[in-house]
Amino acid sequence: MNVLVLAHGPEITPGWLTEALAEVEADPTIVDLGAGDAIPDGAWDRIVVLGGHMGAYDTAEHPWLDIEKAFLSDQLAADTPLLGVCLGSQLLAEVAGGAAYRAPTTEAGLLTVQPTVTGAADPTLSAIDGPVVVWHHDTFDLPPEAELLATTADYPHAFRVGSALGVQFHPEVTPAMWQDWVAAAGTDELVASGIDPDDMARRISEEAPRLRRQAVRFFSTWLEE
Repeated sequence: MNVLVLAHGPEITPGWLTEALAEVEADPTIVDLGAGDAIPDGAWDRIVVLGGHMGAYDTAEHPWLDIEKAFLSDQLAADTPLLGVCLGSQLLAEVAGGAAYRAPTTEAGLLTVQPTVTGAADPTLSAIDGPVVVWHHDTFDLPPEAELLATTADYPHAFRVGSALGVQFHPEVTPAMWQDWVAAAGTDELVASGIDPDDMARRISEEAPRLRRQAVRFFSTWLEE
């Protein structure tokens, strides 16, 4: 199975996804578009689009986003299975006819997402059975043909449209990744959202075994759909 993984900066790594790729014996190709990597030519069995600090709309500052959107639009039209995480979900929402934009508030921490009726019956989404790591300051409007799968009290968090699954939350995040993100972004946004950065780091570390199991189950299920 040839899997393309699109990243958007040095702190954006596959995390727990790496274990799921190994579990299903996938052959991943990981490129960092934020570092200037080009999207390689080839036929892909599946494509994973990870997160990033930029917005899907930040094309003036990051012109490669237009190239990525065109690529994802072509892959969606070709029915290639796509999985978007955070920024990835916002990009998929945009190319499928929705919109991504700055959210009124930042949502971060360990949160429980609530499945819709459709989401509760979705094999991949139902692998999420506990709190997930969240950190986003953008959100999206659903594409016209999308099915909403999960929400929090404030934001949509999962949808399917065509061959694409988008999730706003971060199943891939390990404790080390969270620490790297805090080091890169600083703590102001977390504190302004009412989060104690040290306490949140401790909670994510304590829950790491469960987060790992949940993530590997989620990604493996999607990879084998």
